[in-house]
Amino acid sequence: MPVAFITVHHSKLLIPENATYQWSDGFMRHSQKGLISNVDMWELLKQSIEQELNNKGYRHTAEAEHADLNISFIAALASTLGDKEIASRYGLVPGLMVHSVDKNRYEKGTLIFDVLNPETGQLVWRTAGQALAVLEEIPLADRKARIDVFVKKLLAFLPEK
Repeated sequence: MPVAFITVHHSKLLIPENATYQWSDGFMRHSQKGLISNVDMWELLKQSIEQELNNKGYRHTAEAEHADLNISFIAALASTLGDKEIASRYGLVPGLMVHSVDKNRYEKGTLIFDVLNPETGQLVWRTAGQALAVLEEIPLADRKARIDVFVKKLLAFLPEK
């Protein structure tokens, strides 16, 4: 599976041992219902991110005052959020080049993950990845496995706790 990633560090944040995170209220969903056959990609991505954060030693907290990190992500297919708009809105583009692909079966997808300092609201890290999303129905276990590999690579910049 061809992929591309880019990570930008915007400011410094000391992350303590036993670090906690909270999901930001700023989620945006950029996908058409039904475009990826019978799959709630948003939920699969969120679950995979939570699993990878847990694997790295981060723990979720529902209480904002106890969070060491504030995180969010956006996920979109190229038909709803193209590279030019991604560059304009988010300031970075992974740059996956897609040539001669069956557009009925595959579409370039982008996942952008942000880490913010919960005390200042300042962006600390932004990482983005692009890969080809399979639009047709495939076994859920296969789709989850593809997402998990992608998310693991996307979040490789976060230190283990």
